Amino acid sequence: MATGINAEAQVTAPQDSTGGWPLTATYSLEAGAERAFNTYLSPLLQKGGSFALDGSWTRGCAAPRHRLALSFGARYRMGFLRNPARNASMTDINLALQCDLQRSLKLPGTHPSLKLAAGAGLLVDGGILYLPGNSNNPVAARLYAGLTLNGTASYDIRVRGHLIRLIDEICMPTLGIFFSPHFGQSYYEIYLGEHSGLAHCGWWGNHFGIDNLVAAEIPVCSARLRLGYRLQITNSRASHIDSRITCHSFVLGITTDWLNITRRHE
Repeated sequence: MATGINAEAQVTAPQDSTGGWPLTATYSLEAGAERAFNTYLSPLLQKGGSFALDGSWTRGCAAPRHRLALSFGARYRMGFLRNPARNASMTDINLALQCDLQRSLKLPGTHPSLKLAAGAGLLVDGGILYLPGNSNNPVAARLYAGLTLNGTASYDIRVRGHLIRLIDEICMPTLGIFFSPHFGQSYYEIYLGEHSGLAHCGWWGNHFGIDNLVAAEIPVCSARLRLGYRLQITNSRASHIDSRITCHSFVLGITTDWLNITRRHE
């Protein structure tokens, strides 16, 4: 799944003086630990380090009464893993692209500092696991495209006069299509024309994923420093092949708000 790639929905932010909506951009570096298990390549659990680059861009839509925000995100991750005996290495390469539409929620009785939003989106998530020790099948490709459900919660607190924003962002793939070869089927056989049964309908029963970011944003000059933790899980089962990837990452990023300088036509 996914990546993760989720931007905070600034759907309740005020318009700027030119009549537009601010664009909120976040750029992050992530580092942590990864566990990967793929029976197409090996029956052994692989463990190691993981590193990622993440960018997300969010802007409120032109109809304020609908309290909508459109966001786009991109995330590139690499993992460097080893088996329990530490005599073989595996490389995980992943790229995820996501587009979300969220609507802010106003629940009765909630604190004014608490902002909630929920919505849906489109996710394209692909990558490879590379195990050079396998002479016949050294690569396991992954590709998912489908719908997601997502939600955002933020809460503003003041600490010594500084406004700190606490954020929880979650995204879950819901329904889509994912690629999986048959157990023991080589990619050379696929190249020769064995294409039957490679695409599978993905739902929570055979393709479960979750991307959850918990972070705090601290004001620094005209921007906000983001410090957080991300949990990313992608599990799939098809054609007697089990694939499970779990990442725990520390997040260091910067968030900025850019104002629209083009006046809207009334």
